[in-house]
Amino acid sequence: MSSRILPLFSAVALSLLLILCIGCGNPEAESQPYGPPQVHFPEDEGAHPESGVEWWYLNSILTDSQGREYGAMAAYFNPGLKILSISDIEAEQSYPEVSFSIPDYAEGTLDLRWGDNDRWFRTDVDSLDYHLEANGTEIGLSLDLSSLKPPLLVGGDGLIEWTDESSYYYSLTRLRVEGQIELSGTVIDVEGSGWIDHQWMDSLSERGWDWFSVQLDNNTEVIFWQIVNTDETIESRDLTIMFPDNSVYHTRDIDMERVDSWVSPETGNEYGTIWRVREDAHDLDLEIRVRYPEQEVRVLEDFEGMDFDFWEGGTTVSGYLAGEDVTGTGYAELVRMPENLPEDAPNPWE
Repeated sequence: MSSRILPLFSAVALSLLLILCIGCGNPEAESQPYGPPQVHFPEDEGAHPESGVEWWYLNSILTDSQGREYGAMAAYFNPGLKILSISDIEAEQSYPEVSFSIPDYAEGTLDLRWGDNDRWFRTDVDSLDYHLEANGTEIGLSLDLSSLKPPLLVGGDGLIEWTDESSYYYSLTRLRVEGQIELSGTVIDVEGSGWIDHQWMDSLSERGWDWFSVQLDNNTEVIFWQIVNTDETIESRDLTIMFPDNSVYHTRDIDMERVDSWVSPETGNEYGTIWRVREDAHDLDLEIRVRYPEQEVRVLEDFEGMDFDFWEGGTTVSGYLAGEDVTGTGYAELVRMPENLPEDAPNPWE
């Protein structure tokens, strides 16, 4: 792989979150208090330039005044990659945009700037309130984000294993979202619920993943994924639950099953559209259904010989937790790393 292209795939492959937690064992051991926090606020919301790969990510399900639903996703990577996508759920249409640039990432506080038009920053030093302004050529968003729960330190303390090495990872699992999206030249007032991820590490393995965030209607959030080898065997699985009282449970002892799938007519890539996840200690059994299948993101389609595609979109959730019926919404991210990248592949930043 070309040395100048490797940072891109280190960033893109993360797109968006996923990861293995340290510290596994039996359920009783995992229910005990975790070690001291490895992520600190607000300083760790800012950039970590000593890390080789870092990203900030938002997904959200939004509703306009007529009850029409939309999905909105934004991700900023260091090195310089931005992925912005808005989906019209009723029309089953997605509008993803990808751009490359050299961004301005502040240290010690969340203040990301991308050119003259994009900014993501904390608006209140005493609360987890933020504003995100993101613009593409045909889509855009201006959203106020307010976290209703404390940060989830993934894995219990925020220091996890990403395949071969350690990574820092936290999520804001339940955001109140208000603002506007722009779609097809129309500005639409929206409100809804969102989720933020922030992760940083030295480098990224070439393995892929199937990653899911879930917001249940009973004020419980679940994040889970499986790491997938290039031959489609499963390297590991991981699940973290944040309960209504903000307590956290983590385990690697889960079952995941892809029940149905969709094949992209453009790329031939196959993506799961119905999933099932089960975990015995909390009597968890969830079915995850994508809102609609046509939500493939083609990151490098403008660069010949540099195919890299993944699936990102909203989901609906139903099933059981602790013997009770539950429903909810969420997001899924399904990624397989590219193979056989040409040595003379072009540089997206040139």
